[in-house]
Amino acid sequence: MRASTTVRVSRIALGAAGTAIIGYGLLGLPTQLGPEQLIGLLIWLAVAVLLHDGVIVPLSTLAGAGLTRAGSRLQRPSAAVLRGALLTGAVITLVAGILLKAQSVARSSTVLEADYAGYFLWFWVLLVLGTAAAVFVLERRGRSRQGRTTA
Repeated sequence: MRASTTVRVSRIALGAAGTAIIGYGLLGLPTQLGPEQLIGLLIWLAVAVLLHDGVIVPLSTLAGAGLTRAGSRLQRPSAAVLRGALLTGAVITLVAGILLKAQSVARSSTVLEADYAGYFLWFWVLLVLGTAAAVFVLERRGRSRQGRTTA
């Protein structure tokens, strides 16, 4: 079998397995959740889709366009790392925002007791430092390669 055929068969098999797992989960929902919980889940899923398509996608598109324009001096690998870091930061910010909001309205101090604000701050510090280091290394490596090819 050729490599492209193997990849194609693997994708089809993984897609079928994923579809079967999703189907199994969906069929089990009515037996595991009451009507109110099921309606709440459907509302949550609808809001998630709206949030994704109405907020995250437009903002990431604008950020990507801005990065392309502002970061036109960056080489492709560096720009890709920067875009990936911003997208990761956006997703983690969304999750952390939900946790911080839930923690602020929790009735019990034992529920959601982790220091989410502190962890969130450390996440951003490490993300910025890691991204800056990766971009620095990639840019230096790329510039040294360009210097060797033009010399």
